[in-house]
Amino acid sequence: MLFTFLILQSCIITTHSVKEIKTSELNSAEDKSDYTSFKFSSPIKVQKTRDWFRNYFALEGEDDLMNFETSFLKGSDHEFIVTVFDYSDREQYMDLTGLFFGGGVETRESDLKFFVGITVTDKTGVDHLAESSIFQKPLLEQLAEIREEFRNFTENNPDQKFF
Repeated sequence: MLFTFLILQSCIITTHSVKEIKTSELNSAEDKSDYTSFKFSSPIKVQKTRDWFRNYFALEGEDDLMNFETSFLKGSDHEFIVTVFDYSDREQYMDLTGLFFGGGVETRESDLKFFVGITVTDKTGVDHLAESSIFQKPLLEQLAEIREEFRNFTENNPDQKFF
């Protein structure tokens, strides 16, 4: 029985995997036109995530999470340009079990996983999450606090009613 189970398990091949983010991660810019981003997983759907961040930063409108200005750091008069983006992804599999039982190859997908990314620059285009920025450490601390507030709120409000 165990042998049969192991054979059937080996017939499932992952064709697209989604990286799990346990707390958060800092993704370096892939080319010079990109910025370093602070990313973490989200327990809620994309639109609710956008609503929460609009409320957190006291923004209005639908597209205002892109390149909005904020002082961001307490005690600093430096103006930062912040972009909050969200995305979803799902793992994809090929199930070859049907080849043995006459069903053919079946494609399967996991449930959607949701993520949030944040970039911080300034008017001159300096990437302040990059290692070379003097603001990197305090910004990362602030972003970790925001991530925790977001997670605490979503855990304490399972119905996801924000306003």
